[in-house]
Amino acid sequence: MALKVLIFAFFAFLALFAVNTRVSTAQQAVQERFPARGVGASEETLHSTFATYWEWKLATQPELATRFGRTEFNDRWRDLTRRGRDRVRDRRKEFLQQMIYIDSGNLTGADRLSAALLQWELRNDLEMEAYRNLVSGVSQQGGLHSDVLSVIDQMPARTVGDYQNIIARLDAVPALVDQYLALLREQIAARTTQPQIVVDLVLEQITAQRKMTAAQTPLLAAFHRFPKEIAPADQKRLLSAATTAYEQKFLPAWTRLETFLRGTYRPSARASIAVTSLPQGRALYEAAVRFHTTTSMKPEEIHRLGLSEVARIEQEMEKVARADGFTGPVTAYETSLGNRAGMRFTSQQEMLDYARDILARLQPAMPKLFKRLPKMPVSIRPIPPDREASTASNYEAGTTDGTRPAWFNMNTYRPQEQFKYDIEALVLHEAVPGHHLQTALAREIENLPEFQRAFSTTAFGEGWALYAESLGAELGGVVYRDPPSRMGQLANEQFRAVRLVVDTGMHAMGWSRERAREYFKLHVPAQSLAEIDRYIAWPGQALAYKVGQLKILEVRQRAQKAMGPKFDVREFHDVVLRNGRLPLDLLEEQVNEYIKTTR
Repeated sequence: MALKVLIFAFFAFLALFAVNTRVSTAQQAVQERFPARGVGASEETLHSTFATYWEWKLATQPELATRFGRTEFNDRWRDLTRRGRDRVRDRRKEFLQQMIYIDSGNLTGADRLSAALLQWELRNDLEMEAYRNLVSGVSQQGGLHSDVLSVIDQMPARTVGDYQNIIARLDAVPALVDQYLALLREQIAARTTQPQIVVDLVLEQITAQRKMTAAQTPLLAAFHRFPKEIAPADQKRLLSAATTAYEQKFLPAWTRLETFLRGTYRPSARASIAVTSLPQGRALYEAAVRFHTTTSMKPEEIHRLGLSEVARIEQEMEKVARADGFTGPVTAYETSLGNRAGMRFTSQQEMLDYARDILARLQPAMPKLFKRLPKMPVSIRPIPPDREASTASNYEAGTTDGTRPAWFNMNTYRPQEQFKYDIEALVLHEAVPGHHLQTALAREIENLPEFQRAFSTTAFGEGWALYAESLGAELGGVVYRDPPSRMGQLANEQFRAVRLVVDTGMHAMGWSRERAREYFKLHVPAQSLAEIDRYIAWPGQALAYKVGQLKILEVRQRAQKAMGPKFDVREFHDVVLRNGRLPLDLLEEQVNEYIKTTR
């Protein structure tokens, strides 16, 4: 074993030396600060590797550092150049080799789990690089044009230095855009582009952003609400510098971005909506399915699961409709709910107030189901106007030090077309006991490696949030107190089951956009075409919700059956949540061990 470690260390040194001859000064500085560590079997060395990996990850992904409240990289963006991406890929391979050489037999159970998670993350980051570059490059659900605004919104604005960092990032946008356009040119050359419909949606968002003046843009919002600790003279100077950066750096770069997408990228964008139409597209989609569901399920298997779940849930929905005195089809019952007096919202403010009232009712009830609750607060705000038409409601974590709250970003677009009966389920999903409770707890858990607190899998995160929607019935009448709201919960679950059918239908089974839309209208009449376009832009992601939820329900039922009257739902939830997000197979192992040791 010692000889293997020495051999590995020697070749790792040679590889490191070769790579160093190619990287920029900035990249070399990152490498020298966070060198990959040699690994033995000791717990101390393993923990050192965890820490080194996390610091390296933050340094190479400054946007991630911002999201986690680390400020030392707030004046820069990640390096999107080919050289920078190659450097990151090489370092990931080095870290993966280090983890492979660890003797897991000498580790504690907790360390074995952490080591398995880091291997999982590294392998998937390497395998999914092309997929991530595709779906995060041009997408109405995210993409660089959205990330820039989101990251600056999350930056602290308390000191002069904080404001100077925002200005520095605005000044650096032109270089970031140039790197991004070079990446898109690589994709065009490789014939791996997004569909034209996705490009059109992105262009709508970029155009809306570009038309904002310095007084309107959210990028400069902090410069219109300075804290009193900053002197008036500094306020004037900083506002002037920020305005100059916005008008002379950001706007020209955004115009260049729009021009490229409209004149160069879109003509090369594919007409087909299916990711399987790309070179090696079937393999790419299957990899996306594995990544998002953390299972080995094939698209066709998931498609059949979706059809089964749609039928099962519609039977439950029919029971609710009959209990409410409705004798027609379930879809007609949903339509009738939408037409009831007072069921539609009249304004954005009414939507926000309605959701905030639900959140206020839910929070005091959480101890009934959970042993631990997060300290991090969560608030509700609307999605910005430039993205609200094509962006779904979502959750945005805060910082553990309390300097930035968590947000439930609510889609309040056209409130007169949205209904009250499904908002309770939405708040459970995005806030508590859904995304906020799970994510905030993970970030606050002590004695976990930092990378593990940030570790994320779609199936666990979205599966937990969908599972959390069903917990409303266990909260003692706080929510789901009438047939319409119970129908809202089932309709939300049905919505996620339909996704299994539609996503796999479009990407693996030859469905057209119109056929997907018709299937949606048949089973979820209230949903819009924007949902279909989301799955086109982000293949496989929508499969994770139902797959993850069903696995959590499965292991809960297993625990209940094994323990009988000794089953404690608060203890079960603690087992599920105490290690942060996990791939579903590792979650199942944790629950099985809990059942074994408890019995």
